[in-house]
Amino acid sequence: MTTAVQDYRRRLHAIRDLPTLPVIAQRILTLADDSDTGAEKLSEIIRSDQALSVKVLSLANSAYFGYRARIGTIHQAVVVIGANMLKQLALSVLVCGSIDKNRRSRTEFWRHSLATAMAASLIAAKARIPSPDVCFMGGLLHDVGKLILCTYPPEADDNEESTVNHSEVGGWMAERWQLPPELVDAIAFHHSPDYGGLPTARTVACVSLANACAHIAAADSEGEHAVEVHPITLHTLGFSDAEFVEVAADLQSRIDQVNELLI
Repeated sequence: MTTAVQDYRRRLHAIRDLPTLPVIAQRILTLADDSDTGAEKLSEIIRSDQALSVKVLSLANSAYFGYRARIGTIHQAVVVIGANMLKQLALSVLVCGSIDKNRRSRTEFWRHSLATAMAASLIAAKARIPSPDVCFMGGLLHDVGKLILCTYPPEADDNEESTVNHSEVGGWMAERWQLPPELVDAIAFHHSPDYGGLPTARTVACVSLANACAHIAAADSEGEHAVEVHPITLHTLGFSDAEFVEVAADLQSRIDQVNELLI
């Protein structure tokens, strides 16, 4: 006998018009960091997509960076902004624009997703995780299951209540997009305390903690204490409570940048 969760997964896999992740996003994720060759390849990839080029240049010239001289080429953007930041801008544009055509009606969802992605990047740097772009992408996509559940809700069953959750659905989507295992796990387990034995545990912990940081940054002072972080998350990253608070405060100071990216 199949369960409601299995039925829902089978129904999702049969849907032909599920969102797809652009191949260009996966190409960007595989680029090497801190390499002149990687930066040049990044420029080539962005230039190959006119819509992406226009959006990236628009962001590069926004108040987000405060650069006075006009940035007119992708090469200039790489020089001024840096290849790693440009990767994150490009991934944000690609993900928000491709998997959610109605994103302007879900501003709060994307604000939280982008804040989580920014926090994941900060945590990855502090914890010296060697794949900051994957952590950023994990933050950006960690709640994608919510979009799928909203667009394709499970069918009600008179005898069995569906227990499917957004993390599980997000993990299925990541598998369908053939994303790296660490990204699949980060999306699927970011709310679970049971990832300690996974080889991808540090990436999962990074996205889990980033999610908490994003909620804190969006909360008022009374709401901050409502956000709980499982001890395994801090332990996996080698973080103290003080370091967690420090990252949350850093993200809070950058929250206006998230709004800039959503324009």
